[in-house]
Amino acid sequence: MFDFLPGFDLSHFTTSFDYNDMHLSTEEPLIRSRELLPDSKEGRTIRSEEVRGLRGATDNLVERQKAKIDAQKAEIFRLRNWKERYAKRYREAKERISELEHDIGKVSDDHQETLEKYDRRIRAMADHLERTEELLAARSAELAGAQYFLSTTDRLSEADVLSIVRDLNENIFQVAANLTEEWEKLGSSRTSRFDIDQRDIDSFARFYGPALIQSAIDRDPAAVTFLVQSCLCYLAMKYTSSWRHDQELATLGSVYKRLSDSGRYTSPATSKRDSRILEGQAISARWRSLTHSYLSEPPPHSASIVKRVADVLWITGSFSSPQRSIDLVKTVALSGLETIDRLALRLDTAFMVEVASSDMSLVFETPLTVFDETRMTNEFGSDEASTPGRRDKVAGTTEVGVKQSVCGGRDKGRRTEVLLKTKVVLEKDVVDL
Repeated sequence: MFDFLPGFDLSHFTTSFDYNDMHLSTEEPLIRSRELLPDSKEGRTIRSEEVRGLRGATDNLVERQKAKIDAQKAEIFRLRNWKERYAKRYREAKERISELEHDIGKVSDDHQETLEKYDRRIRAMADHLERTEELLAARSAELAGAQYFLSTTDRLSEADVLSIVRDLNENIFQVAANLTEEWEKLGSSRTSRFDIDQRDIDSFARFYGPALIQSAIDRDPAAVTFLVQSCLCYLAMKYTSSWRHDQELATLGSVYKRLSDSGRYTSPATSKRDSRILEGQAISARWRSLTHSYLSEPPPHSASIVKRVADVLWITGSFSSPQRSIDLVKTVALSGLETIDRLALRLDTAFMVEVASSDMSLVFETPLTVFDETRMTNEFGSDEASTPGRRDKVAGTTEVGVKQSVCGGRDKGRRTEVLLKTKVVLEKDVVDL
């Protein structure tokens, strides 16, 4: 321990010191009065310098030990504080754990009670559902027929119907243009317009305006095109009104009219108002659809269409006989006329069978009808017809329109709207050709 004292061997130094003795033995007056200390057992003299060195080393050792002890005491104090602090936190954590376990137990009990309550409700609802399904099955079996009869589900959409009508109008225009092109190649085979039978002209006047007929007689190509278009539009409208085919269908049409017309029915036999309340769209349209489904399909109208178009061309004075006119129509436009007939029959089936949510029909404007821009469009696209005070009249229909109506029943009347406007040519425009 005392190796740092040079030349001083303490291996045989047997003197023991404590702190009090050492301080007493190192008083400065005592050392000064003695230059030499007693000899050691080996006879060596301990000098004062060695004593002072020993005293310094001892003091240094004491200070170091005291510092170490103080550090250990401080660490013990700090560890005790930590122990108390963590012991407190441990107690708090333990109390919190106990509280949480209590809350969890309470929540679990509440959830268990809630689950049992819901389970009872589910079993009750399952029993109710089972009884309801049994009742529904019984009622469904009873109402199966009525449900089918009252269905207003359309098998053909409104867009599909309008697409067929547009195809029809396109084919009508194409046939009229082709016939006019071939007709222009023919010269007049009559010496006078008075060779035309007036009865033919009068019969056409029901479907075409007088200005249009006169322009066709004067061999105006545009007027001939419009005249053929108007003829085909009228025939398409006629062939899509199936209740008019024969007397039997006319009778069925009368029944349907009683079902679907707005207001109360007036008996033609007694001229008295029928007290029966009219049916709604579901019943009337379903009756129409089912009745028409069991009727025989109408025969093709191609031959009749050829004859009517040939009559229109006959009044232009370009043929020596009506048969020549028929031959031209068959040669030039038979395929197109068959397509028009097929489209008209397709629309007839759509209107009468496949559309039940409303009553649809083609619209043909009667000649000399006042132009109405709410349901018509002008072939020449002129806006003059909308000028206040003008009452321009229709000369012919060049494209059929579509309207639909819904019967409200129970005296609610019938609601009608235009789905596709009719395209017409006006008298004033024909005069200006």
